Amino acid sequence: MMLDVNVLMRALQDSADSVVITEIGETGDRPIVFVNPAFEVMTGYSAAESIGRDCRFLNEGLEGQVELDRLRDALTDGAHCRVTVENLRKNGTRFWNELSISPVRSTNGQLTHFLGIQNDVTEQVLAQRELERRIHVGDSQRSELRSKLYTDTLTELANRRAFNEALTELWGSEDPADRPFALLRVDVDFFEAYNDAYGETDGDRCLQDVARAIDNAVSDERATIARYVNDEFAVLMPGCGPERIVAVGERIRAAVELLNIPRQDVPSRRVTVSIGGTVVEACSMPALTIEQVQRYVDASLFVARGGRDIFLGTGNSVDVRPVATQASQPRPEVVAATAPPDVIRN
Repeated sequence: MMLDVNVLMRALQDSADSVVITEIGETGDRPIVFVNPAFEVMTGYSAAESIGRDCRFLNEGLEGQVELDRLRDALTDGAHCRVTVENLRKNGTRFWNELSISPVRSTNGQLTHFLGIQNDVTEQVLAQRELERRIHVGDSQRSELRSKLYTDTLTELANRRAFNEALTELWGSEDPADRPFALLRVDVDFFEAYNDAYGETDGDRCLQDVARAIDNAVSDERATIARYVNDEFAVLMPGCGPERIVAVGERIRAAVELLNIPRQDVPSRRVTVSIGGTVVEACSMPALTIEQVQRYVDASLFVARGGRDIFLGTGNSVDVRPVATQASQPRPEVVAATAPPDVIRN
């Protein structure tokens, strides 16, 4: 039993959804041949004002939308398509239109018309945008809070909290590219005396300059460079062995020397740094603690401070051997070099 055409027309007329039908014109355009009352309410255009026009009049001035490209492709291909596009009402106000188009073909398969079902989804789009804005604001606030928690405000380097977390993460890493790794401590020589002599403003500027010099000298995206405490800086370098740490340590010392920050209360007549460091060799399961390794660095820096303007090499580098996988095998030992530390001077 075929449905009466009058019933179909009443259904289209009474639909709460906006309905528009376009035909395929001889010149390739798609003039409107039918709109229902819901279309008139949604757009503000009457049927008489709409019929015979291409639906593009609803997008005048808004042609740059990506979704319109999808729509045009579907019209060209005679395909189904659902898009959400921004349209203009007759009074000039904008609204978001969820448009679903379907091709209509004759009995012999020729494309003759397109049926469009439209819904005003402005409230939903604006609500989604507001939600995204709030998420963005929340992310920005969290990012700002994280920056405050993990960044030294004076030097804009990482702070001690950030350094310790990076060290803990690296300590637990199973990535072979992270081993061996190096730790360095950099201490500004006699900084308290410099601060007393030249004042806090110059003292702060000195620390900022030294921080930049260290950052430039390390030049490693994977490294964590931190203001560890007061006038002491720390460097953590994944994938860094003894030879490289010596080169980096000397670059840091020389970079600070080249700053030529003047001071009259020391023989060098400039700001210098002392540097200590150690290397943790490859391991599958550490046999010592982070605190023990930190003490190696502390000891290295303590000795370096005795000479000033010095980089103390890593003769005390740590070799942590893998823990035995079988109970019968001996437990690993922590091996420290017995040779005296190398000293690199001016």
